[in-house]
Amino acid sequence: MTSPAPRGSRRRRPVLVPVTALLATAAVAVTAAFGGLGEAPSEGPERRQAGQEVDQDLFRTRIADAVTRTLPGDDRPFVEMTLKVYNEAESSVPLPYLEKSLLRITTRDGERLIDPSVTPGEQTWVYELWVPGEGGSSRILPPKRTSTVLLRLIRKATPEERAAGAGPDAASAKPAPSLLDVDLGLYENHEDALTGRHRAQLVIGDDGEPEIAARVTVLIRKQV
Repeated sequence: MTSPAPRGSRRRRPVLVPVTALLATAAVAVTAAFGGLGEAPSEGPERRQAGQEVDQDLFRTRIADAVTRTLPGDDRPFVEMTLKVYNEAESSVPLPYLEKSLLRITTRDGERLIDPSVTPGEQTWVYELWVPGEGGSSRILPPKRTSTVLLRLIRKATPEERAAGAGPDAASAKPAPSLLDVDLGLYENHEDALTGRHRAQLVIGDDGEPEIAARVTVLIRKQV
């Protein structure tokens, strides 16, 4: 299967030119006109709110909703997130491409729901990702179409809960978080120097880590 190629070539970093200085000067003037200079924005990835679209090059992704749910007859909560994902490729893309771009999901106090740097033995959350459909779930994102993707995040039982009799695969009864930060990765159109074939791959920064297209703040509502 030929790897999907995103819609554009690799994004080039902007070159600083005198126009940048002019824009910076204009920004300072506007800020001063509205009450003076405030604190400089903190360094870090571009910020988005749930509901806003994030351009990942291969995908255009919007986190449409996040809700705390419980299974029938079970009071253990889990988080279910609804994503609207537009596939920019000319061919279908396997869902793992989107899964790889979920670089990190954390709470504001540092609890990590998804983080590739966490070893399996240290993971306190598990997750499921699928494309729902009338004929059953799918693992494919069709081309040039927006697909609904569901992400279910389940906190595993704590050591205390397991000591009290919870099974090794049981969910925790602890309350679900109310706010999450979701880091979405950026893809690029990579050309193999030997074969000339194109494939989508995550952009890697100078620090050796995948670049973040945007960090999305997601408020989690409670199931009504």
